[in-house]
Amino acid sequence: MSVSAHEAPPHCRVLVVDDNADACDSTATLLHCLGYDARTAFSGFQAISKAASFAPHLVLLDIEMPDMDGLEVARVMRRISDSKEPVIVAVSDFDSLFHKRQCATAGIDYYLLKPVDPIAFDQLLWFVRNEGTTMRERTQNLKREKASTCFELLRTQVEFGGLVLDVAATSIEPSTRNRCFEKVHRLEQRMSTFLADEKGFSSRQMDTLQVLLAELQVRLSAMGNSV
Repeated sequence: MSVSAHEAPPHCRVLVVDDNADACDSTATLLHCLGYDARTAFSGFQAISKAASFAPHLVLLDIEMPDMDGLEVARVMRRISDSKEPVIVAVSDFDSLFHKRQCATAGIDYYLLKPVDPIAFDQLLWFVRNEGTTMRERTQNLKREKASTCFELLRTQVEFGGLVLDVAATSIEPSTRNRCFEKVHRLEQRMSTFLADEKGFSSRQMDTLQVLLAELQVRLSAMGNSV
């Protein structure tokens, strides 16, 4: 796999997880050559252990593994991570909407199809280099720097919460339903607190966000009775 030359973000740690040891080692070697601090895990349990000690910024995660699949690994990583959660990328043989929805509900951020396209891989690394390591810090300052940008970000977040509830409503797995509900419930709580203190939005922007949030609260209330 060849990728365009670029500088890795300072101290960017990558955990490569795949039960195919050759593929895992090859990817890690490539990342080392590009300047990343890359380590490997050949099973789900190994991945959990190394994530706790290594604290990766990025996890390249094989979904189909025999002992613990990538979906469960992602769920556990989300539970044990601190505020600086890793960017988790699924690497999968399956291109169906069903599998992508499963990954989304497990807390996975991106989805790459095997064999990984070199251009897609390069674009992912570029995004992590330029956005992934600073996005959470940048969002804390958005409302002070540019209210319109912050409004669009919050609107998108609330609308995405509705999509997550759509996935929960059609899932037959109780664990998936619970995770989706809890994720959106946390989003609703953060949004409610934020909007109660926010003074920088226009009346129209505030009304739009309040309406979207109220719709989300109604759906959460209805789903809460069945979760």
